[in-house]
Amino acid sequence: MSDAIGTKEKIVMVARSQFARNGYHGTSMDSIVKGTGLSKGAIYWHFKGKKELFTAVLEEEVEKVISYLIPGPGDLDGGAVLFFIRRGELYLDRLWEDNELKLIWLTLFVESQRGGEESGDLSSVAGDLLSRLHETLLPVVMEAFPGLRSGYGDLPIEKIMLLVDIFFDGMVMNLGLRLDIYQAKECWRFVVNQFINFEGER
Repeated sequence: MSDAIGTKEKIVMVARSQFARNGYHGTSMDSIVKGTGLSKGAIYWHFKGKKELFTAVLEEEVEKVISYLIPGPGDLDGGAVLFFIRRGELYLDRLWEDNELKLIWLTLFVESQRGGEESGDLSSVAGDLLSRLHETLLPVVMEAFPGLRSGYGDLPIEKIMLLVDIFFDGMVMNLGLRLDIYQAKECWRFVVNQFINFEGER
């Protein structure tokens, strides 16, 4: 069992690197087979095809985002705002240091705009994963920021979270282009501090 798990992890690791460097359409199952040093049979034992592999890469990254933003025991002792600021900054550090991670998200953004049936399938997969991310984080945010449970003005909390998500996506796309890591963190602190203002904290 441990050998099977190790093999699957190796396949995902190689696929992640190739999707990041070459894009979805520029990556073939043959190149992944060559990169892993495994047989085609070993690859297809774990994954039906390229879409399933890309989905596995995205699922792994979504789980990592959740691990960053779900507080553990005592994590909110210093306040919810400070927790989300620090965890967001840590994830920005990871994006800054791990160029392949940033490229994976950029690949997803590009493929969602490319058009065609295959890109539509990828957009659907990504949408499902992001919906799961939002559903996981929603009760956490509502617990951390009780004043947001009723929304902000005419915006329900779900729309507020969507706006924050879109803002973060924009930072990812501009990280290293129009934003350095310090500017990105400054922008993140500004967004989170809007929750502070709404909560009546300073």
